[in-house]
Amino acid sequence: MIRQATNTDFPELADIYHDASLLAHPFIDPEFIAKDRRRMREEYLPLNQLYVYEKKGDILGFISLTVDHINGLFIQVDAQRLGIGTALLNHVKERSKKLELCCFTDNYNAQRFYFSQGFEVVSEQRNDKLPFDEYVMRWDAQ
Repeated sequence: MIRQATNTDFPELADIYHDASLLAHPFIDPEFIAKDRRRMREEYLPLNQLYVYEKKGDILGFISLTVDHINGLFIQVDAQRLGIGTALLNHVKERSKKLELCCFTDNYNAQRFYFSQGFEVVSEQRNDKLPFDEYVMRWDAQ
């Protein structure tokens, strides 16, 4: 089931963010990700539109948006590659005419996933918080 997140979900979402980020971003200092968990829970999540994928009362993943920009898609490590990311992405695609996101150029798995979901690279830029390049990727409804 996909539902809107509530503020009571934030601690669990921050944990999913932390664990999934460590796996997906081995090039980022783990200390940065650990410190970012608190900022995520207290500052970032409350400002975003959030949808969670829940099964039998357990949150397995979430997607975070600001209007038509995907700020993050995070799936519990042991629940990855089960279609949860695709389900969350399709949920927001049904409500959007276009979507945009940033993906680190070193995150090859995420790039493959987003390409398979119809996203295209439209530009490249430097991340505003970390010393890494990222692609700006876009999807438009057909």
